[in-house]
Amino acid sequence: MVQPTDTVTSDIPERPQRTGGARIVVTYKGKRIAKYRLAKRKIMIGRRHDCDIRINSRSASRHHAQIFSVLDEDYVLDLDSKNGTFVNARRVKKHTLEDGDVVSIGGFDLAYSRATTPSE
Repeated sequence: MVQPTDTVTSDIPERPQRTGGARIVVTYKGKRIAKYRLAKRKIMIGRRHDCDIRINSRSASRHHAQIFSVLDEDYVLDLDSKNGTFVNARRVKKHTLEDGDVVSIGGFDLAYSRATTPSE
């Protein structure tokens, strides 16, 4: 079982820190709240102040989910949250992110988009 303080590890080498790449647009009830460029290999999502993407909802766990990169793939991993992590309205434990996927956590939607050119 993954605990909020655990680190996700893999024998597969991770790609170096990105200069362009994928983005997350956070919306709540259709209103855009924030936009993030996924520059780090691991992005923590949750309620706590130390999360990279903060979800201000009691339905979100303190450390709810993590987006991480392995080689050329981005994944979302639910960190055993109470209310779950959903991708395109389907509850997931781990999911390979595709362009256009929507991750839902605590009433917030995080739209994932993958840049098509290095300058994006």
